[in-house]
Amino acid sequence: MAALQSVRTLLSVSILAATSCSAIAAEAKSEPTGGLDEIIVTAERVESSLQDTPIALSVFNSKALKALGVIESGDIASYTPNLRMDKQPASFNGYSLGIRGVSSSEPALAVDPTVGIYVDGVYLGRSSAAAFEVVDLERIEVLRGPQGTLYGRNTTGGAVNVITTKPSGEFGLKQELTYGERELFRSATSVDTPAYGNVSAKLSFNYGQRDGLAESSYTGGDLGQYDQQSWRIAVRWTPTDTLTADYAYDHYQQDANTNLSQLTYVRPDNVWLGGPFYEQMDAMASADRKGHLPYRTDSKDQSMDIDGHALTLSLALGEATLRSISSWREYDNRYGGQDFGEFVTDGASMLTPDFDGSLYPAGTYVHDFNSAGYNEHEQWSQELQFIGRLFDDRFGYNMGLYYFHEEGTNFDPQEYAIPALFAFGELPGGYQDFLCAGTCFGKSVLLSAPDFKYSTDNDAWAAYGQFDYALTERLTAILGLRWSVDEKTAWLTQDFSDIGLATLKDDNSWDQFNPAFTLTYNWTDELMVYAKYATGYRAGGFNVRASTVSSFEDPVNEEEVTSWELGGKSEWFERRVRLNGALFYYEYDDRQVNQFEAGTGGASSKIVNAGSSEAQGIELDLTIAPTDSILLMATYGYVDVDIKEFITSVNDPETGFPVFGANGDALVADIADFASTVTGGPQHSGSLIMQYTFPAATTFGTLVAQVDASYAGKRTFDAQMNLYNSTESYTLWNARLTLSEIPVSRGDLSLSLWGRNLGDEEVREWGIDFGPLGYTVDTYKELRSVGVDLRYEL
Repeated sequence: MAALQSVRTLLSVSILAATSCSAIAAEAKSEPTGGLDEIIVTAERVESSLQDTPIALSVFNSKALKALGVIESGDIASYTPNLRMDKQPASFNGYSLGIRGVSSSEPALAVDPTVGIYVDGVYLGRSSAAAFEVVDLERIEVLRGPQGTLYGRNTTGGAVNVITTKPSGEFGLKQELTYGERELFRSATSVDTPAYGNVSAKLSFNYGQRDGLAESSYTGGDLGQYDQQSWRIAVRWTPTDTLTADYAYDHYQQDANTNLSQLTYVRPDNVWLGGPFYEQMDAMASADRKGHLPYRTDSKDQSMDIDGHALTLSLALGEATLRSISSWREYDNRYGGQDFGEFVTDGASMLTPDFDGSLYPAGTYVHDFNSAGYNEHEQWSQELQFIGRLFDDRFGYNMGLYYFHEEGTNFDPQEYAIPALFAFGELPGGYQDFLCAGTCFGKSVLLSAPDFKYSTDNDAWAAYGQFDYALTERLTAILGLRWSVDEKTAWLTQDFSDIGLATLKDDNSWDQFNPAFTLTYNWTDELMVYAKYATGYRAGGFNVRASTVSSFEDPVNEEEVTSWELGGKSEWFERRVRLNGALFYYEYDDRQVNQFEAGTGGASSKIVNAGSSEAQGIELDLTIAPTDSILLMATYGYVDVDIKEFITSVNDPETGFPVFGANGDALVADIADFASTVTGGPQHSGSLIMQYTFPAATTFGTLVAQVDASYAGKRTFDAQMNLYNSTESYTLWNARLTLSEIPVSRGDLSLSLWGRNLGDEEVREWGIDFGPLGYTVDTYKELRSVGVDLRYEL
């Protein structure tokens, strides 16, 4: 009933909006002569106008990317309704992505992401290597809602489609230089070669560096510093008029140290456990961002190497196209992990990791938590597409076959301080067993240095198709079908836990049929509305970072989503105004939810299936060009998540300890009534961009001023959290002043002065509540920065 009522509400609003817009559209000219440029996209695997594409879609072409000063792929999240892209705490290169409240922050290789990232049609299996810099891109498309009937992988949240610039066959040169605060320097070079026969090429190179965002008082070094370089070679071969071959090789290399993981909170009732050691932690913890740490902490070095090859073959067969996309990618990541600080022991309160009950001598500096790790990943994929149109363009089809294989290994050693009181049973029995994983002194050993080691081997097959038919000149029906099969195998060795040194192995498979159906109606040439029904599926997996046998061997079930969406795309007043919007309603079954766990069996995370939940929301994109000199853009996103059932272990919100029943076992209950509903993204988000082009005041150059603001509401980092394991709402202000089209020799020069986060907002990007260990840590986004860009194009 709730679902039906929500759909009725959305339908009523959509009909009202459509009829209102229709009346306005009737006043507009049928053939606009100026205003906003047409935007071409390939969201449906063929070129089409943004306004004719029945998908909730945000597009950033090369012009927009430059105007917004986008450097990393994640920068677009500030200007996209209901999109979240946050850096993971232990890595510079990994993103946690969320669309419409659907997200996954679990980096383990045995769990699939909710949002698929594609580069020229190639799916990136892991978001751990998705934080690439924007170099030589034609555009970025963000598709919101379940995707699968047009793309190789099935995703429940959406897709980010990255399209690179292809070789032009004519000589061209682009050189960009950036210098900013914290010794930021960036150089991006792109060279187009003249065609040699039927072969042309494009070469791109990028280098960047920046000092850290905080300073370690222990080493004097920067935390959050990086040095990186990347290059890309693209070659196009057209042996005939009907055959095109595009090959690309890309390489990325980064050396850095992990961003500051700052102690923000220590629970008062946990301080007594560690005596003076925890008292020091409590005194140093601060909910305000620190630029200089008053306690000792290491600079955690890390490195990332990525290599990728892709080959796309396109064969024109009259009104049809046969396309093959082959790819191979790998990365090696030595991540610095996290170090939350070192504090002095008193010789009586903290245990050594020697498993014999010995104490650290007085005056020894001991890590409260310290980790580092290594993972490697390799993927191979093959996709075949057959696309075409029949019956005088009334019928279109897009069919595909897809295979994907990935394998990876992860090693994550940890070490953290253990109060001596744990060894002597000073806690209630249930807490004592939980913290010691059943192996406290007097039973076995206390675990303070666990090693998480696992490997995975995953295969996926799919057949998909989308078919559209023009029922009338204005009404079109679209049918989508997909069949998915996923097989996964995992191996786990977790030293010093009840898993022991023996390697466990488990495997499982999942399959799903997912249909989709869409109706589009063109009220006028300027107004299109659509209604869509779609289903999505995310394969199950394994908790490969588990510290118990039962947790590992109990697989994660597949996640299923059913969505209804009503949308409209419109342009008014001779294309001076563009308004696009969508209303959506989702129903989830067995939604996969990330939960962080910490005890002396190790600090890790696991995926649990929350029984059922619903989500509904709205998205708006508005662009206005009232004159040739003024451009205004605004976005708004709203999502409301309602958790119906979420059965899991219950934590006390004040202490972080699990709640135990009368029999001493951890209490399992339905936490739907108090679980956070904003872990996948804020309830409200929006942006405003104001751009003004000055009338020509000189004989050379065009002067453009731009100010933009982005807003995000409060968000939490875990379903069961404390006050400090969240980020408050914030607004970020940016500005840019650009003088472009300055004639220099045979090319054009442009100069930009820019400022980011001009309000100097302290924004928590990620947080971890260590629960029973008694403290919370957070990472922060960059504070205010200013700089200059210089660009020359020939």
